[in-house]
Amino acid sequence: MKKIITGLLCIFVCISTVSADTIPLESFAKHPQYESVRISPTGEYLAFAALEEGKRVIAVVQRSPAKLLNVIRFRGNEQAGSYFWANDERLVVGLQITVGYYARPMSTGEYYAVNYDGSKGRNIFGYRSEEGVAFNPVFESPSVLDMMWDDDKHILIQGIPVNRDSSNLTNVYRLNIYNGRKRQITRSPIKQARMVADNEQQVRYAVGIAAKNGKNVLQIHYREDNDGDWELQKEFDEGEGSSFQPLGFTADNKGIFMLSDHENGRGGIYRYDLKTEEMTLVYQHDRVDISDYDIDRNNVLYAVMVEPDYSYTEVVEPTHPIGKWYPALIKAFNGARVQITSATEDMTKLTLFVSSDRDPGSFYLFDTTKGGVEQLAKVKPWINPKQIGSSFPVAIQTRDGYTNYAYVSTPVGKEKNLPLVIIPHGGPHGPRDYWAYDDDVAFLNDNGFATIKVNFRGSGGYGNDHESAGYGEWGGLMIDDMTDAVKWAIKDGLADPERICIYGASYGGYASLMSVVKEPDLYKCAIGYVGIYDMDLMFDAGDIPDSRFGQNFLKQVLSNDADKLDAFSPARHVDKIKAELFIVHGEQDERAHYDHALLLKSKLDEAGRSYEWMTRAEEGHGFYKQENRQALYEAMLTFLKKHIGD
Repeated sequence: MKKIITGLLCIFVCISTVSADTIPLESFAKHPQYESVRISPTGEYLAFAALEEGKRVIAVVQRSPAKLLNVIRFRGNEQAGSYFWANDERLVVGLQITVGYYARPMSTGEYYAVNYDGSKGRNIFGYRSEEGVAFNPVFESPSVLDMMWDDDKHILIQGIPVNRDSSNLTNVYRLNIYNGRKRQITRSPIKQARMVADNEQQVRYAVGIAAKNGKNVLQIHYREDNDGDWELQKEFDEGEGSSFQPLGFTADNKGIFMLSDHENGRGGIYRYDLKTEEMTLVYQHDRVDISDYDIDRNNVLYAVMVEPDYSYTEVVEPTHPIGKWYPALIKAFNGARVQITSATEDMTKLTLFVSSDRDPGSFYLFDTTKGGVEQLAKVKPWINPKQIGSSFPVAIQTRDGYTNYAYVSTPVGKEKNLPLVIIPHGGPHGPRDYWAYDDDVAFLNDNGFATIKVNFRGSGGYGNDHESAGYGEWGGLMIDDMTDAVKWAIKDGLADPERICIYGASYGGYASLMSVVKEPDLYKCAIGYVGIYDMDLMFDAGDIPDSRFGQNFLKQVLSNDADKLDAFSPARHVDKIKAELFIVHGEQDERAHYDHALLLKSKLDEAGRSYEWMTRAEEGHGFYKQENRQALYEAMLTFLKKHIGD
C-alpha cells in the first residue's frame, strides 16, 4: 500500500509532533509532504495535494466518516500540479512533467478532470484534449477566468500562449469540464494579456505589457460586452505599472476592484465606478503595499493582507460570513499567519493554512456552525517548531538616512556575538522578505548561525518609490543597504564582526559576490547560488533578453552606462575579493544562465584564486531534487563552519 494512503487514513486522528535533540539536514532539504487542502462545494470531500514517492498526487478524502476515496496519480514522468473543485463531484488538475535533464517539473499547459471517486477521468484542455494529439501543437498556459458556478458543466478559462517572443494573443474559452469541448469567446487586443470577466461572463477588461518606443508600457483595454469592440482605456510607463490593475468586478457589476498606487505610490485597493469613473479607497496601509486579498465566489471583497512587520489581516466587510471569523482565528492561533484557503458554497466550512516564522504550517478545517477547528495535515510533519529559532523585524537606518526593514533570526536560546549570515533575496524588483518560515534560515539557525534578511532599496512591497530607488543601483545603493544591515548587527552586538558571511540566490547570488568586491574586509566568506556575475552577459544569455519586454526591463533596472555596468560586474573585479568563495549553479539555468558561473570560474582561475564549486547537470534556477538540496546544505555547513564557525 502506498505511504500516502496510510497517512491519509489516519489524518483526522493520528497527527503527531516530531521531537528530537537536533534536526537532520535532510529535514530542510525535503519538499513539503502536503502542499494544499481544498474542500468541495458541499463540504462532503477534501482534496489534498501531497507527495507520494517523490511525485505530487491529489488524494480525495470523505470527511465523515473519514475515508480515503481516491488518489489521482499520473504515469511516468507526469504529476499533478495546481487543482480546484469545479463542482460538487469534479476536480480539475493541471498537469506537470519532468523533461530530459531538467529536475524541476514544468507545466504542460493541460487540464485533466476527474470525479472524486476516480471515474470519468480525461484530458479536457491542451494538446491531448478533444482534438487528439496535434502534429504541431500550440501550447497555452491556462488559468480560470470565471468558475461559472451556475453552470455545473462549464468554466471560463484564458489560455496565454507560451513562446519566447511573446507574439501571440490570449484566448478565452468556454470549456466543458466533462468532455473537453471548448468554444472561443474572445481574443485579447494585446499580447500575453490577462483578461477580466464580469459576473455575467462578459470579458470586458484586458491588461498586459507592451514594448513601445524602447519602453515597456502597461495597457488596459475595455469594452462593454462580448460583442463590443476593444478600446485602449489607459496606458502607463513601466514603473507606474501597478497604477491601475483590475482584480475583478464588484458583485453588483457596476464597478471593478482595482489595485492602484496612484495617490502616493503604495498599492491600495479601490472601487472603480464604471459610470462615474470615480475611485473610492477600500483599504491602504500607511507603509506597505497590500500583499494579498480575499474575494468570495460572489465577487465580494472581504479581507486584505498586509505585512509591515508581522502578518496582518484587515477585514473590510466585518459582517461577511467568512471575513468576520478572521479576528477570532488569528487570536486563537496566537498571532500566527492565518489564511482562509477554500470554503463551502454556504460558507460554513473553511479550510485554513496557519503558519509562522517557526512553523512551516498546518492545514485545518473550521466549522463555523460548531466553532471547532480540526487539524488536517502538517506541511512538514518532521519539523518541530519548538526547535526553530524565532524571527523578529527591525528597522535599520542607512548611511544616507534612509530606513530599510529587515528580519533577524537567531538560534534557540542565543542572541549575541553570533556568526552571522546575511541572505539577500532574489528578484530583486518585486519580491521582498516576509515574517515566515524559511528552510535556509531554519537550517542556519539550527546550526548556530544568526541570519538577517533586509528589504533593501529595489525590493517590492514597500511602494513604488522604494522599488524604483534600486533601478540602476544593483551594485550601488542596494549593496550599501546590505552592508549597513551587517554593520547594524555588529553594533547591536548580535554579530561577531570576525564571523560574517553572505549567501543568496539569483540576484542574491550576485549581491553575495558584489558585496565581497565592495567590502573586502567585512566578510570572511560568500556563497553565490545561481547568481548573475556579469552585467553585459545579462543582455546576451538566458531567457530574459529573449523578448523585447525583457530587453526593455534590463535597460530600465540596470544601466546603459558602460562604465557603470563594468563596475557592477563582480566577475571583472575578482582581484578585489579577500573572502573565501563557494559557487553553486544549475547547468540548465536559463534565468541566471550557467554561463555566468563559468565566466566567474574562468576569471577566478586566471587570478589564481581558490574557491569551492558545485554544479548539477539536471538542475535549473535553484536545486529541486531532494538529494541535491541535501548535498548543498551539507557542503554549505562544512564551508561555513570552516570559515565562520566556532
